[in-house]
Amino acid sequence: MKKVLFRIFAVIAVVTSVVLSVAAHEITLKNGDRLSGIVISRDRDSVVLETQYAGRIKIAMEYIETIDMERPVTNISASGERPSPAMVTNDKPVANAPATTAKPAADLAAKPASPAAPKPKARLFGGRYMGIVDGWEGNANIGFSFTSGNSNTSTLTSGVRASKSGHSDKLTVYARSLWNSNRNAAQSTTQNAVWGGFRYDRDLNRKLFSFGSWDFERDRPKRLNFRSVIGGGLGNHTIKNDRTELDLLIGLAWNRAWQVGANTDTPESLGAAALKHKFTERLKVQNSFTFYQDLTHISKYRFIFDASLSADITKRIGWFFTVGDRFNNRPFGVAKKNDFLLTTGIKWNFGKKK
Repeated sequence: MKKVLFRIFAVIAVVTSVVLSVAAHEITLKNGDRLSGIVISRDRDSVVLETQYAGRIKIAMEYIETIDMERPVTNISASGERPSPAMVTNDKPVANAPATTAKPAADLAAKPASPAAPKPKARLFGGRYMGIVDGWEGNANIGFSFTSGNSNTSTLTSGVRASKSGHSDKLTVYARSLWNSNRNAAQSTTQNAVWGGFRYDRDLNRKLFSFGSWDFERDRPKRLNFRSVIGGGLGNHTIKNDRTELDLLIGLAWNRAWQVGANTDTPESLGAAALKHKFTERLKVQNSFTFYQDLTHISKYRFIFDASLSADITKRIGWFFTVGDRFNNRPFGVAKKNDFLLTTGIKWNFGKKK
């Protein structure tokens, strides 16, 4: 009887081994190791693999290069070794595992694909020149118009926007300028304005982040020699996927204005929304809206709005169409409340292109 039971268990073991070998799935890690087993669950962050050698193991998606759901395999890894403990554990991925720049695994299963995990990033500051000049992505644009005859005008617009991301932080810099000359007017230069600044974001978790910002403005027609706005607060990654990103922010700011007449210092509260959306790989829209409320006079407020539609002709060269609006319901002196700007021209993309 014992011999019969032993033979039955031996047959079951052999059959189970054969089934697992034939129906196995293969996961290739970014370090070159290949793992075999049965994928029993998967989400945007990890894959759970049932193996013969270690039971169920959970693998962080950011360390996976590919998942082969079709090809039968029998080997455990390319080197015959188990995966590195830094990459795989029986409970959860190790947070401090070394990062790579390879793309996340593609979802090859029949079920609907989950959004790919973001690729690991390098430190924001570090390396050559403290990393100040490396790793930037963005675009620069310029537009120019010239007329002569009944009207004699020249208009030049330019702008730049760039960002650099680290493990859990991001730095964004931006600037725009407008210059206009009417050669028939007594005062030929009718517009000479510059706006710009930067924003530093630090993730607190997957949704919540803190930020600090500095914005500046110079506008000669408004008789504004220089405005400096230092702000900070909290933000929320309301939407974040491969096609759309929406951030909502709230915080406080200090507005210092040097202008013709008395200079001013104003505490303000701020609320902002920043949206980026990709219609296709070459057609994209981006806009931002920031509202500032004067905390000393509830009736005084201002807002800044920018929206840009861009179409890439090549990977580096593209066309852009931008709308900008600066509104102040209590402007200084005789300046008007609203400054509206509409520009179009050529842009140049720099940094890595996906």
